[in-house]
Amino acid sequence: MRALTNGLARAAVRFRPAAFVGTFVALMMAAVIVSACGIMLEAGIRAGAPAARYADTPVVVAADQRAYLPTRKGVEREDGANAVPDRARLHAALLTTVARTPGVAAAVRDVTVPVQAAPTEH
Repeated sequence: MRALTNGLARAAVRFRPAAFVGTFVALMMAAVIVSACGIMLEAGIRAGAPAARYADTPVVVAADQRAYLPTRKGVEREDGANAVPDRARLHAALLTTVARTPGVAAAVRDVTVPVQAAPTEH
C-alpha cells in the first residue's frame, strides 16, 4: 500500500476549500501589513529636512524641540526632556524683535504650510 503524503492538507482543500482560501488570504494580508510597517519604519528613520534649505542663512532662530517635565528622583529634582511630536513654533512677536536687532538685514518667518482664510462675501 502506498503512503499518501499530506493527506490531511489534501482533505482540507478537498472538503473545505473556503477555509483554505481564507487562511491563504489571511496569511497574505499579514505579510502585506508587516511589509508596510517595515517600509514606514525605514522611511521614518531616513526622513529629515534638507539642510540646503537654509544654506545661505547666516543665523537660524528655532524653538527647543523638547518639552521639559519635572521629575523627582530622591531628594534632587531633575527635568526630563521629552521630544515634541510636532514642530515647536516660536511666537510671532519674536520676528519683530529679531528684525530690530542691530546688524540684522532682514528677518524672514519660515512658513512651511501657508494657510489663508476663506474670503468673506458681503
